[in-house]
Amino acid sequence: MKKLFFTIPLIATLLLTSCGKSKIADSTQEFPENCWLRFEPAVFTTSPAKTDRTYNVCLSITFDTTKLGYSTLPLLVNFYADSNEMHTFIPDMRLRDKNGQLRGTTITKFCTVTDTIDKLRTYNHAVPYTYRIKQRTSKYELYGVTSINLTIAEN
Repeated sequence: MKKLFFTIPLIATLLLTSCGKSKIADSTQEFPENCWLRFEPAVFTTSPAKTDRTYNVCLSITFDTTKLGYSTLPLLVNFYADSNEMHTFIPDMRLRDKNGQLRGTTITKFCTVTDTIDKLRTYNHAVPYTYRIKQRTSKYELYGVTSINLTIAEN
């Protein structure tokens, strides 16, 4: 039953908000005890078959609204390209709008928010690419985050 509460908001958000056309990746990492540790990144790997396309990389975060009070969740993303080259970017996930209202889909006390964190990404070769995503709040243990999902779809 507990997993059902975590999965329902994620599925609802993915159905209501489209990241693009054809998906090349759709992977979820759940956090034990609803706690995302600062120095333990979520790791997602994909191998695109088509290198002549551009893609949007979307991140969905499902969280307990009673435990996570942030309006914006700062992230650190390390993207490893095919040549072991690393690109770093620091997107902020906007969990609430300017009026303080939750931006995502809420079911019971769980909310799922989706944002595009990397637009128009191209992949040079059909080899594995890796995204390592860390939360960069001032807290070592970020309670309330149940899971994150990375979706990569054609633009």
